[in-house]
Amino acid sequence: MEKKILFLDLDGTLLTDQKEITPENLEAIQKATSLGHAIVVCTGRPLISTARQVEKLGLTAPGCYAITSNGALIYDAYAKETIFYQGVHRDCIREAFDEAYKFHLHPQTYNQAGALCEHDTEEMKYYSSSTLLPYEVVEDVTKALDKDQDPIKLLFIDLHDRNHLDAFRQHMEPWAKKNHLDMFFSCDQYLEFLPEGINKGSGVRFISEYLNIPYENTLAAGDAENDITMLQAVKTPCVMINARSEMYPYGTYITEHDNNHSGIAEIIEKFML
Repeated sequence: MEKKILFLDLDGTLLTDQKEITPENLEAIQKATSLGHAIVVCTGRPLISTARQVEKLGLTAPGCYAITSNGALIYDAYAKETIFYQGVHRDCIREAFDEAYKFHLHPQTYNQAGALCEHDTEEMKYYSSSTLLPYEVVEDVTKALDKDQDPIKLLFIDLHDRNHLDAFRQHMEPWAKKNHLDMFFSCDQYLEFLPEGINKGSGVRFISEYLNIPYENTLAAGDAENDITMLQAVKTPCVMINARSEMYPYGTYITEHDNNHSGIAEIIEKFML
């Protein structure tokens, strides 16, 4: 049997709305890996949060990897080491934060310890509790960054009105182009800024090449805009039924079950077992 590889988004895909993994999904993943297939978590979450989920899933055997921060950091979960990293240039962070404040948005960035912000907002509390990621409120985030590496990404949050984030993205387009950054939604509440060309798709191609798995044996499952490049990079792209309808054209397969009812087990049973 040829080894297949499944790239899995977390929120809205593998995880329920309560951020849990159904027993059926867990059992299907364990069945697939026991047969020699690879399961790679592919998420917008930073490494600290993703590593906890990978441990919970038991995806820490040789050959288990995680694509985190939408492709900016790729992690060998068995060796517990980073095999790829590309951050956002620190020189542009102050301006991005200040522009976000004009739009009444919550901006945050990251260091190795967790998230960094300048105000202890409702958005920061929500993000931290839902991702289990620690955060620090500082006077100036640019002074709290790691000295030896640029931050993994910038994130802008509005929990109540996506239109504010849409307007901000439109406003920031010339600035992002000048600073070689890409912007996309990971869900309706989160707008992400990453280095140009870094996305889940670039992560999928890196891992597939790294593990020498042919394109014909690649699958992915996702539900949001930040999953599009991942879905475009594999042979069998699967879109969750709970995704926004504009995501459906990116899948050659739409699940019958949503993220709360083991849609991933459905995909694994159909295409891998």
